[in-house]
Amino acid sequence: MSNQVGFTLSVLVMMLMMGLSYQIACETGWYAHSVRLAFKGLTTLFAAMLALYAYTQNGHVYALIMAAGIVLCAVADVLLELHFLTGMACFAAGHLFYIASFWMRARPGTISLQLFIVLFILCTLAAFWARKKVSFPLLPLYLYSLIISLMVASALGQTPLVFLGAVLFILSDTIISRRMVFPDKKPWNRPCIALYYSAQFILAMSLLI
Repeated sequence: MSNQVGFTLSVLVMMLMMGLSYQIACETGWYAHSVRLAFKGLTTLFAAMLALYAYTQNGHVYALIMAAGIVLCAVADVLLELHFLTGMACFAAGHLFYIASFWMRARPGTISLQLFIVLFILCTLAAFWARKKVSFPLLPLYLYSLIISLMVASALGQTPLVFLGAVLFILSDTIISRRMVFPDKKPWNRPCIALYYSAQFILAMSLLI
């Protein structure tokens, strides 16, 4: 148990250091763009390392599936800034791995279905509302929103910690969506990145509890 706590805390410290380095570099212009992207992706990879460590401790395949999903998100972190749609597709694939991991741990029940229906309605209404406010195709963003909604709904059947991680993830993505629809408003970069990395860490840490 002490080894698990020590490793988890080490990952948390590294994610804090790398995440802060990325955010500070973005705000100050330090380092080349490629270096900043490396900070961004590596921060998420530390969460993948924690999930992989959990697999070595408990041997559960769902932990390995979660680790693979987090690795896909780390790749998506970089792709998102090089080609947005490709990065979003990679994130969607990562969420599918999360969903598979959740379902292997505990099959979602009626309450998860109810939550997904609510989120589906909200996403659909938001898409109709935003269709005249943006100049880019909304379909890819809408489809992605349904996938992450399914991820959050599936997480509701898990432990409260897992659900918390999923909620933080969708909140982070909501900020990104807001930024796309209202590019003239404050981007809320700090809350967005803090929510995102917290979500990845919590989802990985939940595999040890």
